[in-house]
Amino acid sequence: MYYQFKLNGYTYQDLLALCRVVSKRYRRARVTVYRVVMMLLGLVMLAVGALLLWAEGPTVLDAALIGLGLLYLGLSVFYYRFTAWRSSRMQIRDLGEVTVTLDDAGVRERSRKGESFYPYSSFISCFHSRGRYFLFVDKKHAVILPEQAIAVGDPAALGAKLSEKFGGAIPEV
Repeated sequence: MYYQFKLNGYTYQDLLALCRVVSKRYRRARVTVYRVVMMLLGLVMLAVGALLLWAEGPTVLDAALIGLGLLYLGLSVFYYRFTAWRSSRMQIRDLGEVTVTLDDAGVRERSRKGESFYPYSSFISCFHSRGRYFLFVDKKHAVILPEQAIAVGDPAALGAKLSEKFGGAIPEV
């Protein structure tokens, strides 16, 4: 039995879920340090800007410090959304309808721009999160399979098929 997915490219929600999975599975320490440092820098800049504003009155330096502090706090709090937005900007445009087929040999992606094939042995891991399966080619790139995009195949049996191909239970992230 094979499965076929029909997509119109990856949505922002797909990329947001991918960013969360990558940061929780492969970059946990790096993302945590980045977010903490950005938050601390933002808070320090806000505090210094507020103190200068209170002590000296409004100046350009106060506005710059408060603006940068708010920017850093925003980057820390909305890290996943910002990363997903950046990823969406780097996607190949005008793919048309993307058809992803899972069969016994591997995963085949076909779009207007071309075709690619990945045997199951080329994937390093598989995860399930927020109604999507993520088949990772490396620590930064994955094939995203939204469950609602299944055109051919039984959605209830997809998890069992992937568990069989990857040799164990698929972790939920």
